[in-house]
Amino acid sequence: MKKNFKIIKANLSHLDKFYKLFQKTLRQSYFLYPPNSSDFIIEQDMTKGNIKRGLEEKSYVLYLGISDSRVVGYLLARKINGGVAFAHWLGVAKDFQNKGVASNLLAFWEKEAFAQGSHKLQLWTTENNIKFYKNRGFTLGGEFPDAWYGVDHFLFYKTLRKSNEKNFLKEYLES
Repeated sequence: MKKNFKIIKANLSHLDKFYKLFQKTLRQSYFLYPPNSSDFIIEQDMTKGNIKRGLEEKSYVLYLGISDSRVVGYLLARKINGGVAFAHWLGVAKDFQNKGVASNLLAFWEKEAFAQGSHKLQLWTTENNIKFYKNRGFTLGGEFPDAWYGVDHFLFYKTLRKSNEKNFLKEYLES
């Protein structure tokens, strides 16, 4: 059965539905973190309040996969800095995995980042997702063993274009 979904740039009205899926993916070991680490991330680090503040202050950007008003995937990114767009978290509901949600979230983020002057995308992932990112044109840039919460992480990047201050400092240069 084909799963229909659309990708949107979220606003604060989507926070509760996003956060419910965020908690679920963390607690299902989606990111390979041990249970206590997942609980800490939810309760102390990436709280709903912290994410809300980040969205309000525009230091975070949230993209969602939506199916029949249900959040089925998310990509939480940081504000673009110096031409580099950084994805912080990417997750998909179990029943929507392998249906193109994550790939479409990445493509949407890439298009938005390019339009805003980015020349690179960057993210960290765990070993279970290395092939996924390589298959989407990302380059493995390095390994960080025994990193966040005791899990090996891998740095990936994707080049969108040659860097140029006219692109990534556009707003600053025009002011």
